Amino acid sequence: MKPFKPVRAVFSIVICLSIVTLYHPSYPYGYKDGVYIGVADGYSGKLTVEVTVKNGRITSVKVLEHSEFEKIEAIEDMPDRIIEAQSTQGVDAVSGASYTSAAILKAVDLALAQSFGENTTPPSDGPKVSLGARTWLPTPVWVIGSYDKEGKPNMMTAAWVGICCSRPPCVTVSLREATYTYGNIMERKAFTVNVPPESYASVASYFGSVSGRDEDKLAGSGLTAVVADSVDAPYLAEFPLVVECRVIHTHRVGLHTMFIGEIKDVKADPSILDEEGRPDVAKLHPFIFAPMRRGFYRSGDFFGTVSELRATMNH
Repeated sequence: MKPFKPVRAVFSIVICLSIVTLYHPSYPYGYKDGVYIGVADGYSGKLTVEVTVKNGRITSVKVLEHSEFEKIEAIEDMPDRIIEAQSTQGVDAVSGASYTSAAILKAVDLALAQSFGENTTPPSDGPKVSLGARTWLPTPVWVIGSYDKEGKPNMMTAAWVGICCSRPPCVTVSLREATYTYGNIMERKAFTVNVPPESYASVASYFGSVSGRDEDKLAGSGLTAVVADSVDAPYLAEFPLVVECRVIHTHRVGLHTMFIGEIKDVKADPSILDEEGRPDVAKLHPFIFAPMRRGFYRSGDFFGTVSELRATMNH
């Protein structure tokens, strides 16, 4: 990989990381009171949940039916985690029960989707509709590299991420304390950002679905961890764009802790650089995460610089 100056890299990477704002909430958490049923495919069959909403809050999540036989602590623990978070977003899977945990999250999502009723889709020429206080914002997809206290490399896919400062160049990654990566970063005070191209979307899904406490993700993925030059963290040799970061601040925000990492170096494969030595999004093929669908979307084509588009405005 070819290193180049961090500040130039930050400007180029911004293209991949823009976020769209949504609507002002009317309910405290955006849910309509009622009892809702959701069904999803679990590890060994259908899983049914019942979700109760009262005064706009999730007050009960019950797994009514299931045939799971993997670590069934998820059946007890996941409902409590969802109630605590008042959302399925940012809720970690139970270690050793990733499939069952994911099925519960999906079933609860399907149940809560019914809480919006029939009038949540605005007419094309009508006023905006309140969707509640939610993290329904498209986000970048980053794979965060770290070492545990024994020196074993670990990778975790994170989407609560972004650029937070240009001088010094910094990024932020928000993690729950329960994650393995949280402990690693607290111990080492460093991490890497590995930007996956579309061809590694399945690997990114894997890295975000299992815990490093339970699996060696590098062995499971067959990818290669490389020792970073400037910080105490590993990066992925196969990913074309990586950023080495040293933690300079931490800030607790509710369920998550924000790690502010100063960018110490950016490395890129020559194949993704443009003629001026900058990352070319069209060659990188990054993708974004949509929390509202718990899935990924491709990035689009370049359609103009800021100054070019500004010039097209009608005054």
